Amino acid sequence: MRVADVYVMAFKALKDRKLRSALTILGIVIGSALIVALVASTGGLTASVSRQIEKIGVTTITVFSTSPRTPITDNDVRAVREIPGVMDVIPYISKRLEYTYGGNTLSVSVYGVEQTKLQILYKGLALSEGTLVDEYDPTGVIVGSAIANPPSGSFPPVGVNEMLILQGTAMGGRTSSSYSFLVKGILAPYGAAGFINLDETVFMSLTGAQLLFASPYYSGLYVISESPSQVDSVVASLQSYFGGNARVTSSSAFLSTVQSVTSQLTLFLGSVAVVSLIVAGVGIANTMYISVVERTREIGILKAIGYRPQQILSLFLTEAAITGIFGSIFGTIAGVLLSFLLGGSLPFFRFRPPSGGGGPGGPSPLAAASFTPVFSANLIVFSLAFPVAIAILAGLYPAWRASRMNIVTALKYE
Repeated sequence: MRVADVYVMAFKALKDRKLRSALTILGIVIGSALIVALVASTGGLTASVSRQIEKIGVTTITVFSTSPRTPITDNDVRAVREIPGVMDVIPYISKRLEYTYGGNTLSVSVYGVEQTKLQILYKGLALSEGTLVDEYDPTGVIVGSAIANPPSGSFPPVGVNEMLILQGTAMGGRTSSSYSFLVKGILAPYGAAGFINLDETVFMSLTGAQLLFASPYYSGLYVISESPSQVDSVVASLQSYFGGNARVTSSSAFLSTVQSVTSQLTLFLGSVAVVSLIVAGVGIANTMYISVVERTREIGILKAIGYRPQQILSLFLTEAAITGIFGSIFGTIAGVLLSFLLGGSLPFFRFRPPSGGGGPGGPSPLAAASFTPVFSANLIVFSLAFPVAIAILAGLYPAWRASRMNIVTALKYE
């Protein structure tokens, strides 16, 4: 019997049982799609978070006060500068304000920081229009691209030399004060970097923030170590200096934590998908076994006209393999589409990052921002090959039973 004949007969057998074959293939499609979607999505999330954290550099350490009784002062800045391994210290003042227009409200992070240090903090950050703010300007700001050019109809666009009015919020949601700023510059689209979504952030001068918000203290510090190898020692020195009065985090440590968590998440979700595929394999075994019982007389006829046990075995295994091939192909395609849906990267499923940048202690855009799934060659090969292997293994015993069936008993079966 030719190989082509085996496939023709296997296709015909599956076609004769359309609904049962379709349901069996559907089980494989679901398992294969889950493997691709979950693994690719977690890989994409890891890559997205890694890119965001790397924008602020692996030598950047963030310090922010956790106790209002012990705020960060100029004395702390001077002391931190003296720590071995510290190259630069950049203090900042942060405040959450609201940008309201009609029924729309956008939570905005306002950062007072030395303007000339912004490109040191955020690699590749550039102005699309205007200039940086003078250090002693109390109202001048540069704004993120999402504030200057918001989605149509949500907020009015803001240009250079135009006023931007933001509201402060007191306890209980009451409006406490209103702040008027003059836009001096507009940042080019940048996205999230660490804990801040720069497209929805307003930067003013550090001195201007101290004057406007009447704050002699700093919200936190950006500490730049001299090299990646000295980050851990600088973090230890900062923790020793501030004790429990400040939280010290390094971008490299945060990146390692994120990668560790997402790796475990990938392993867990991938295991769940594999289990679902094994369950589909049990369904294949059940379907094949029922098929063997139903075709007992057909098997007897095949043996009577000269088919050898090996040919009967190959016929049923081919049916199982075809089921696995169709399931793996359609499952991989479905998994690719599902992974883009989960990542919010399809145009009609675009998920917008949450409002505001979220400084230390505030909401972070990392968890909800859209990301592009990552498809490796190993993942695609596995999603195509593993379901076929499961299908063949599931069909092995029913096929073996068919090949060992007694010809007389099979012919007499009703």
